[in-house]
Amino acid sequence: MGNYLPHMNWRQARDAAARGAVAIVPIGTVEANGPQLPLGYDTLVSEALAKQAAERTGDVWLPPVFYGVSEAIDAFPGTISVSPAFLAQQIEGILDGLERSGFGKILLITHHGPNQTPAEIAGRNFRRRTGRLIASINPARIARDLGGDLFRADEMGHGAEPSVSLMMHLHPGSVTDGGPSDPAKGTVLGLPVSTPNSVVFGKSEVDMFLQLEEVSPSSGWGNSTGGSEKRGAELFSRM
Repeated sequence: MGNYLPHMNWRQARDAAARGAVAIVPIGTVEANGPQLPLGYDTLVSEALAKQAAERTGDVWLPPVFYGVSEAIDAFPGTISVSPAFLAQQIEGILDGLERSGFGKILLITHHGPNQTPAEIAGRNFRRRTGRLIASINPARIARDLGGDLFRADEMGHGAEPSVSLMMHLHPGSVTDGGPSDPAKGTVLGLPVSTPNSVVFGKSEVDMFLQLEEVSPSSGWGNSTGGSEKRGAELFSRM
């Protein structure tokens, strides 16, 4: 029996739930990630983590939730964004289906910062109704926490590292020769941008709900010229 839910029949799904298998749900986006990376980067990483975890542990992984909250990036062709409410509703529906199927342990692999709040809303609503507590992990946070020694600060960024190296490892050939990301984020009202949602004012940050094209004409930043499959493989093994 495989570990991918769509390849299982209903009896196999029932038996997996009965033996206490964890149901792993990858969540990502289809959005611009700099000039070199595939639009599905967030989803592809979440999916790879879910698949490998399930194969190692005997747990069950689900098809990814491909579309996320990418409103700040929707000026770039190929980006498909859904509303936070829609994403939360979709995740909650998946949780309900897993609960009805008997899965008592559920893990969300929730990539992309703006997807975190919809996942939290879904998880909290689900717990209020069922009493069940679920877990959610963010691959970007894990990569930062476990791979800080692998990449220089100037390499890190949207559409740069560690994304380039991870894609070189997970999907060879998916990193194109579209040119490197912009080396630095821009400024807004004379203030340096820290994220697409904030600027630096003095020693702190101020939220400003910017569009990514205001920050970077390529949809990315950071020195992306040093990507390597070797570093991507090392980081993924740690994740």
